[in-house]
Amino acid sequence: MAYDIRAWLDREGHPQLQIIDRDSGSIRLAWAPSSGRSREIKALFHELMLLSVRENLANGPTRGVN
Repeated sequence: MAYDIRAWLDREGHPQLQIIDRDSGSIRLAWAPSSGRSREIKALFHELMLLSVRENLANGPTRGVN
């Protein structure tokens, strides 16, 4: 799968992030911190890891990996 990653600052200077599936055009992840930036950034990385795992599971087992 291919993704488009869109990152920007909103009018108040808060970071925003979208990860969009290129094939379907659907937004796979939309992120904006609501409070406590450190906690929000950790949650973002958690979501990114889950997205990666979902893609790996969808693609099936990888050769040479036990």
